[in-house]
Amino acid sequence: MSLTGGTGTVPASRTAERELRFGERVLLLRQMALMLEAGVPLLEALSAVTIGVEAAKGRRQLEAVAAALRQGDTFATAMATHAPGFPIYLQAMLRVGESSGRLGEVLRQAAEQMAYEDRLRRDLVNALIYPAFLACAGVAAIAFILTQIAPRFAAIVGDRTETLPLLSRVILGAGGFLQTHGWATVIVLGLIGLGAALAGTRPGVQAGLYDLARKAPAVGPVLRAREIAIWSRLTSFALSHGVGLLPAAALALETVPPGAFRTALVGIEPDLRAGLGFDEALARGGQLTPMDIGLVRAGQRSGALAAMLGALADSYDDKLRDGVKRLTALVEPLAIAGVAIVVAVVAFALVTTLSTVYDLAQ
Repeated sequence: MSLTGGTGTVPASRTAERELRFGERVLLLRQMALMLEAGVPLLEALSAVTIGVEAAKGRRQLEAVAAALRQGDTFATAMATHAPGFPIYLQAMLRVGESSGRLGEVLRQAAEQMAYEDRLRRDLVNALIYPAFLACAGVAAIAFILTQIAPRFAAIVGDRTETLPLLSRVILGAGGFLQTHGWATVIVLGLIGLGAALAGTRPGVQAGLYDLARKAPAVGPVLRAREIAIWSRLTSFALSHGVGLLPAAALALETVPPGAFRTALVGIEPDLRAGLGFDEALARGGQLTPMDIGLVRAGQRSGALAAMLGALADSYDDKLRDGVKRLTALVEPLAIAGVAIVVAVVAFALVTTLSTVYDLAQ
């Protein structure tokens, strides 16, 4: 994707029938921000970046956004309707940018937030490559033992299988089954994996998996830190752009997925309308720490609530980075331990088989 001008088109050889990749979305927002801050009109900026999009489906989506703008839709509405795949907080930020007349600045900040999350995602993926390699190597080793070695032990045992311990019988039976039905097993497991991948693209399944991950010991705190960081940053962002506290809170609430934190935030609006302070309303929700509430209280009393919420967002961004590092540090030893345990169980079962055969031969 490149920044171009005029009314040229992308050669067919450079196009691909796909949506925009995450990095392309970040680049698109940065280019539009650059042009808007330089005084280029929104439609002209959108048309300029659309020309350089190599993804055919993504380009059609942006063209639909431009058509919606010509028909009078807001940029936030047009993006939400015709360009899916952007983070949910982008639409909220775009509404703030359009109402404040600072859309270029908003797009730049949204691109920075997306780029930050993309770096975290890539760091996590890079950290998982070696554990994934270990897991695959372990599975291959176990499959070799079960299909090549276990059947030979079974041939030695012959019809005396019932004299073996239960674990040995299970391992030898699994080896015989895989040797006979190996390819069928691979095909079935592949179909199961493909079905799980397709099911994972459905919003309902994604929401269920997210809720399950949020309850996990190591993953849950990371997701919670991300939720609070995005919420507090968007609230700070809206306040700093002249949005009132109630509208800012309602706007930021849209970015929070269902769960305990969202449930706590839902009660903020009635508490504020009842005359409670923002810090008191947050404290009643019970999702922020006393130190967080103290920071909000200080900002509320000093008239620097937006700045304090920004500091709160930075604090949870730090917690998010630390949580991701701890999570990736745990994955490698867990993968090694898992493979070692399974190999040890298989080896123990085979050794027990030899011991039993030896005892029967005496």
